[in-house]
Amino acid sequence: MDEWFVTNLPDEAVDNSSRLMDIDEVWLQKASPSLKRQAMKAWFLARYCDPAEETPYISAEGGYIFVHGGPYHPKDELDQRFSGIVDEELISDVVDELQSNVGDDWAPVQWGDDDDYDEEFGVNVANPKDPANVLERRLQEISEVLTLTGSEAAVALAKKLAYSNVITAFESYLWETMTYAVENDDRVLKNIVTRFPHFKDQGMKLGQIYDKFDSLRGLVKGYLQDTVWHKWDSVTMLIAHALEIKAPSFDAFIEPTIKRHDIIHRSGNSKDGEPIELGEFEIQELMDAVRDFAMELEGHLFERYTQKIHAEIAAEFEKLDEMLGDKAA
Repeated sequence: MDEWFVTNLPDEAVDNSSRLMDIDEVWLQKASPSLKRQAMKAWFLARYCDPAEETPYISAEGGYIFVHGGPYHPKDELDQRFSGIVDEELISDVVDELQSNVGDDWAPVQWGDDDDYDEEFGVNVANPKDPANVLERRLQEISEVLTLTGSEAAVALAKKLAYSNVITAFESYLWETMTYAVENDDRVLKNIVTRFPHFKDQGMKLGQIYDKFDSLRGLVKGYLQDTVWHKWDSVTMLIAHALEIKAPSFDAFIEPTIKRHDIIHRSGNSKDGEPIELGEFEIQELMDAVRDFAMELEGHLFERYTQKIHAEIAAEFEKLDEMLGDKAA
């Protein structure tokens, strides 16, 4: 199977913001059908393998015992990752090829514990308002960059860097917001573990249960640390299912994310080689969109945390009533 990993994907096809190889969606949408197939296959094979390589086989039990999770099915995994981004026909082509080589049941590739939380690259969020406050501070710093003077080329470069950093600041805000929730709300932790395939489909031996339980919060924080926060569809699902609130629309950030991609990966040029021109108004407009999103999300979070506090207070009063009732009896 080694030859399956040999691809002719260009460097810009790979999204390096995750420890496990992923495909850059902006590049993928513009790629040729052949490259799209290669990219999807490379993505799948970075995560799943023939069960003969990693999975014990017990004939008395009827075949492979998927102790590491699974079995995983090419159609399910590729649909979940690429549906809506790549034509269904191309996804089916890759599914057919994978199934013809191995079958429909695949095991996870064992890369070690990819969800280990790395404190050195982590975030500390002590207060629920910290992410929004830090976001505003970062946006103010970006605004100060726009006041810098110099040559025309230097000012143009400063604008591009400022524009890119608006998206980066936004991603950091989302990460920090979710990290605080995982650290301080057991319901959010449970929602992620029980609703997201990355966790709920993992298998384990009985002897590992207590170790996994003790390290669960760290594993989820590690998962968040590796999340690509500019994959807006995925983040929408994370907010909706983990926080149980409706995510504000990410539509205002789709085109800016493509532009940010070209600034970073194409040295400030479009796919056609044309220099990207940015005005201060465009940068301010993007910052305003980030602020509007954060304000709406903070409103939903305030309602959620207020309801949680009220529920906890009500539970305490209920306990007190029970105690008083017992004493009266």
